[in-house]
Amino acid sequence: MMVNDEAYFFRETARTVAVALARQHIAHLISGSLAVREYGYPGVPLEVDFIVPDVQQAAKCLTSDPCGHLVRVPEIQDRLQDNRNGVIIDLRLAGKVLKTGCKVPFPAPTSASDRLQFITLEELISLKLDSWANSPVRRLRDKTDVIELIARRNLSRGLAIQTAVRQIYVETWDALQAEK
Repeated sequence: MMVNDEAYFFRETARTVAVALARQHIAHLISGSLAVREYGYPGVPLEVDFIVPDVQQAAKCLTSDPCGHLVRVPEIQDRLQDNRNGVIIDLRLAGKVLKTGCKVPFPAPTSASDRLQFITLEELISLKLDSWANSPVRRLRDKTDVIELIARRNLSRGLAIQTAVRQIYVETWDALQAEK
């Protein structure tokens, strides 16, 4: 079967990861660019982000099959790669922030399902704004994702965004309304 849709490979890798984690009863959620696509902005996914309670346990589970397709990326501790298609998988630790200076922690997954499970839209937007606020030049894509989600989904100004980034969301929402 010939597939030209790049997003197909990202979803297939995400399914592979979800199934493997579920088999070991490891709760997980998907965040990042694949979640942005799920919520209605078909930007190009660059990697698949999985939030897990224990990154080392998840990495060991995902790379333990000697015939498997998932391998560690040596240069980056919490990164794997699907050697079938080159898709990158970043493992994010539940309850921790992306980096020093960020204020919004990754949510805690509660279910180990073999189905794709995404963080909520509110969590996604909160994480994206927090990431952007702490690296406004390098993480400009995160702000763009939020703008596109607000516009495409006609999100309300009162969306339940984390307090730490609520003002940024309101300012962004107001600016979009002013440009209409």
